[in-house]
Amino acid sequence: MAPRRWVVNASPLILLGKTNHLGLLGALTDQLVVPKAVVEEIGAKPDGKTLLRVIAEEPVYTLVDNEDATPDILGWDLGAGETQVIANAQSHGAERVVIDDLEGRRCAKAMCLKVIGTLGIVGRAKAMGLIDQAEPVVRRLQETGLYASDDLVRRLLREVGE
Repeated sequence: MAPRRWVVNASPLILLGKTNHLGLLGALTDQLVVPKAVVEEIGAKPDGKTLLRVIAEEPVYTLVDNEDATPDILGWDLGAGETQVIANAQSHGAERVVIDDLEGRRCAKAMCLKVIGTLGIVGRAKAMGLIDQAEPVVRRLQETGLYASDDLVRRLLREVGE
């Protein structure tokens, strides 16, 4: 069976890294692809170099060069990271893209890609028994900078039985 390949954007990596939950992402798939534009975005953050060292040491992560994005992706006028995540997923047949940005999610769905965000990672981790409770993880992510509406958080917690 081919490895399950997800292409991941900066914000899920940054948020999960800051809250010491980066391992949840790696536990959900076989390969996490990080395009160069995402690496550059992370590297520009205050603790970005530390996060990049952690990612580089984990065998589940593969750092890749940027792709030539198609006009249908470029027309969305997304950030470089979102553009490259979608372009890579489209070019190389990713099972899923990991994006929090709303317009990036909309573009990925328009390109017929499956999407998951940071909250979805937490929900899956709870469903798989990787964490005992989702609520404290979600609250910590929100404190660290994840924007999620109260309705969305309540729906996630309800779906995972909390």
